[in-house]
Amino acid sequence: MASTDVGTKTGGPAAAGPSIVPQGPARLALIAITVAVLAQTLRFSLPQLDHFADGTGTGVAALAVLAVYLAGFAAPLIRRAAGPRGLLLAGVGGLFAVRLLAQAIGPQTWLAFVGTAIGMIAVAGLFEGARGLSGVGFATATVAGLSADSAIRMCFATWDPVWRSGIAPWLPCLLFVGLGAAALYRELASGPVTAPGISWRDALGAAAIGPFLALQVLVLSSPAFVASSGWRSLTAAHVVIVAGQGLALAFLASGLAVRAVPGGVCVLGGTLLGVGAGTVAGTYAVSGIEVVPIVIVGQVLSAWLLAVACRAPLRRAGAGGPVWRIDVGAALGGLLIALILVPYQVSAVSPLPFPNNALPGLAGILLGALAAAAAARGGPLPARAPLRALTAGAAALLLLAGTLIFTVAAPDGTAKAGPVPGQVRLLSYNIRDSVNQDGRLDPEGVARTIEAQRAQVVLLQEASRGSLLSGTTDVGVWLSRRLGMKLIWGPAADGQFGNAILTSLPVRSSGTGRMAKGDWSQIRGYVWARLAVGETTMDVWSTHLEGGDDQAEERAREVAALVRAWGGAPRTVIGGDFNAEPGSPELGDLMDTDLRSAALGAETPPTTSDGRRVDQVLGSDGLMFTDYDVPRSEASDHYPVAVTVRIGR
Repeated sequence: MASTDVGTKTGGPAAAGPSIVPQGPARLALIAITVAVLAQTLRFSLPQLDHFADGTGTGVAALAVLAVYLAGFAAPLIRRAAGPRGLLLAGVGGLFAVRLLAQAIGPQTWLAFVGTAIGMIAVAGLFEGARGLSGVGFATATVAGLSADSAIRMCFATWDPVWRSGIAPWLPCLLFVGLGAAALYRELASGPVTAPGISWRDALGAAAIGPFLALQVLVLSSPAFVASSGWRSLTAAHVVIVAGQGLALAFLASGLAVRAVPGGVCVLGGTLLGVGAGTVAGTYAVSGIEVVPIVIVGQVLSAWLLAVACRAPLRRAGAGGPVWRIDVGAALGGLLIALILVPYQVSAVSPLPFPNNALPGLAGILLGALAAAAAARGGPLPARAPLRALTAGAAALLLLAGTLIFTVAAPDGTAKAGPVPGQVRLLSYNIRDSVNQDGRLDPEGVARTIEAQRAQVVLLQEASRGSLLSGTTDVGVWLSRRLGMKLIWGPAADGQFGNAILTSLPVRSSGTGRMAKGDWSQIRGYVWARLAVGETTMDVWSTHLEGGDDQAEERAREVAALVRAWGGAPRTVIGGDFNAEPGSPELGDLMDTDLRSAALGAETPPTTSDGRRVDQVLGSDGLMFTDYDVPRSEASDHYPVAVTVRIGR
């Protein structure tokens, strides 16, 4: 590796004291594993932080979350008190310990706070442990770590092993933590050198890790995102991600990057990345095949911009200010993760004063701007190596092992047959992203609740397919495979959060729609399917109306839109979370049709854990209802509404 370490003199003495010099492949392994474990920690912490907000209120939760993401600014103090080795051990070593503890006891709210705070310190430790590596090498290791993380997730159908028990989930945990601990030990045993001087401008390059990771977690390394937004199978989605990661690794390994990258080129690259990410992510996103090239090109662009931005903070020598400036830059990067991901997560349940598409767009633009700030600064660059590029790209094919395991693994369950010909057991269920009443991501609990009712048709609300609220798990696909049922998806708030239908019956046709609004709050929607039942058909609809006592007018507008879309077709069941009690005035347009409650006029039991009766099943002419039930379950904050539907001729 050719190296020309160039410093930028800004005045003032360089900070004294030893720094860690990475040796051999251990440095690459340490970066890759740290980034992978940090991504896992962010994913399991986001649902827990949302659960915390439910119990404490938005104001208290916002302050607590902000405090946690500001923890990275303690890195300079840790460096001063314990030296660079202490910073590396506290951040990276602490992150590995959190990952191990989370697997042992399961994600907890307190552990989410502690893990996120340590993760922010680990970002600064990451740059200390990578001292002397080129920006290209750093970016290569980062992409490799995220690639391995995505492949492992695919083995578990995107439901992170950290949420699960048993031998299989422990294996990747021990693999990541074991290899990471070994690499960390090697780095701590490395010989120290004098820390470099650094300017504030150069130090800002370390902040690029923040928007980079935010884009990876939300879009670029999320198979569920590509599957739901691109309308691809989960298998095809991961192939797309592997293709992008393989091209990124090949490009970085080729040495095609040049020393003096014009800042304007970085700004242009970041703008293109931001526009692409904002186009496919958010409430007003495009969907379909367009997602595929944006994700592939986005992987290459984001990796290149990270490599450019991180050159200067990683150099081993130079004149300038104290090295703790890099810690501050890295801490700023950690804060940027929160400023992008947390509001995006909140936008699924509460309105923002701007479209949430702006957040992934901002991440791309920030990444380009930070790369531009450090574009012409010094740092080692590899020579051009076409063979190495081919090797790196081909190595990405190994990541398809996760896809292979996912594809060949048989579903755990098989859909139950109907008890009597001409009758259908139907369930309407707001599953709240499969987060149970304890705040734990628990798709298995939802699956068991559905199985207990022997349902052939399941109308789902608040179903997630890559939502941050479910740790980016593709809950829809996971439930479909687990129950042996077909999935019909209906995006609402964005491409990762909406309504769905699961069924074991033949599907004749289906469709979906959204109820546009005049502000930036969550868009509601519906999904429908025409199912074959013997020699006839039955239409089923799943929907979720606006919540809030002050939103009756909005619900009435949504009901009117739903009735227009339905059109009065016979043999129709409409179920969902109406966010209104039976007989509420805003449901008038539904009651003015031939739709009637499946409860047959009886006083219905509460359908939520706080005693409300907002989940309903309605049916039109040609249908009869029996065996109405609201079974209790802690798999969600809503209880399912179950009913047997008899089809008339």
